[in-house]
Amino acid sequence: MNFIKFLISKAFLKNLLAAIILTIVIVLGFKLYLNFYTHHNEYHIVPDLHKKSFSEAKKILEGRKMHIQIIDTIAYNPNYPKYSIVEQDPHKNDKVKVGRKIYVKINNNAYENITIPNVLGKTKRQAKSLLSSSGFNIGKITTRPYFAEVVLYAICQKDTLKSGSKLPKTSTIDLIIGDGNRPIDSEGTPQNETGDEKLDKNIQNTLNNVIGN
Repeated sequence: MNFIKFLISKAFLKNLLAAIILTIVIVLGFKLYLNFYTHHNEYHIVPDLHKKSFSEAKKILEGRKMHIQIIDTIAYNPNYPKYSIVEQDPHKNDKVKVGRKIYVKINNNAYENITIPNVLGKTKRQAKSLLSSSGFNIGKITTRPYFAEVVLYAICQKDTLKSGSKLPKTSTIDLIIGDGNRPIDSEGTPQNETGDEKLDKNIQNTLNNVIGN
């Protein structure tokens, strides 16, 4: 009976009410803290960072309370400035919370060097196809006396290309091709090798050593 009287006493009811109010205050306070800490319902639109330099993008994102992080560089794309942003995640116009990191990939500063395909001894058509499919440009094509219409030399900026040579993609390669007009004897040896037309065995050596066997 005394216990029941205690439960309905003013002192108990006051303490109970105070405990309930304190619990509500703690719960609400914790929720407000979480909302503030996680920026609940506070979003920003991700800007378009493509073709912008890292410093430009960083400044833009800092103004929107975001951060930037480079995760990779990609093969050179001539449609983008050197060292500019090519890809971003999240994408432009996405909604993100304040403080979000935007991950970007940066354009390289030049084409990568690639090995030149073996074009010596190939026909003009074959050589052009091989070079073009590898990403090179075909430059000037000239002929010189030789008994077969095949590539004798591959040249870039006046340098004769040797076995295993590498050049930046899109480099321009000139070709010197035999004209197929030099007569040969019964043993297959070119005849009348005189003056500037004399091959003095260098062509054959080149066919074995330049660019590849």
